[in-house]
Amino acid sequence: MLFKDLKDKWDNIPAKGNGFLKLGLNHPLDLQIGYSINAYKSFVVMDTGVIKNIPSSFAVKVTNVQLKDSTWILEFQLIHAKFEEEFLKLCWDMIEYSFAEKQPLNALIYRYMTWQKLLQYENKNVMSFQRQKGLLGELLYLLKVIDNCGVEYAIDSWVGPDGGDQDFVFSMDWAEIKSISLASETVHISSLQQLKQENDGDLVIFVLESTTVGAKRVNLINIVYEIREKLLNNARYIDRFELKLYKYGYRKGHEKEYCNNQFRLIEEREYRVDRAFPKLTGDNVSGEIVSCEYNLSLSAIEKYRKR
Repeated sequence: MLFKDLKDKWDNIPAKGNGFLKLGLNHPLDLQIGYSINAYKSFVVMDTGVIKNIPSSFAVKVTNVQLKDSTWILEFQLIHAKFEEEFLKLCWDMIEYSFAEKQPLNALIYRYMTWQKLLQYENKNVMSFQRQKGLLGELLYLLKVIDNCGVEYAIDSWVGPDGGDQDFVFSMDWAEIKSISLASETVHISSLQQLKQENDGDLVIFVLESTTVGAKRVNLINIVYEIREKLLNNARYIDRFELKLYKYGYRKGHEKEYCNNQFRLIEEREYRVDRAFPKLTGDNVSGEIVSCEYNLSLSAIEKYRKR
């Protein structure tokens, strides 16, 4: 199901009728959409059994109730209309993510939990300069993966916006992407998990210098449009790409503002993160330390540089 299909189905249900529509999907779960008795948009998973400890958020109320026929359902209700776009994207994401999973209900619940931070976040302002710069680095890398490995592999591997500990996770390795300025002497690592994986991976650094409009400049909008062009013949992956952008904080309504920041791509550096690479993880710090951030000296990790 494409995102537009779900939105169109919901638009054709009378809001005041307390009616529900069974989604005609080849999905392992019995899914219905409609409006609750209080006219809230509602997404329902039928015949779930008893489920415990699923929190509601500021925007979405979650209930696990038993119907008169003893059937247990899991219901997600939109309780703040200003979050309608987030709610529709959440429902589509839960449907898509759980479709091919061995335990679809657990997968659907897991996907909802990854949305918790976004659903609590009320600020819909333009992304900060640093966040735009960080996203630009990830998209530059995504573009390379698309060209080398294809659209589907690339979009599926870009897991950072979905809550992954690394930005990209592949079948045998992974990549964490950072964007820095030319004068930077360090690179920031934001958690104990960011460089922790069972397999070796890459720390990829894009050196991006803020500049004025001119030849050989890159900006967020141009890269987004270039990727969209590569996805034109794959509607499902267009939806997935747009959803990941949305989770990152990118809004189409802010694209004019994003054009204001131009960058010169000076260099791309890759470092191999193996067992010898200096890093803090949950395996090599005291058990009393549950989280931390730290900076790596770029000159000190030069010996791990691949190119």
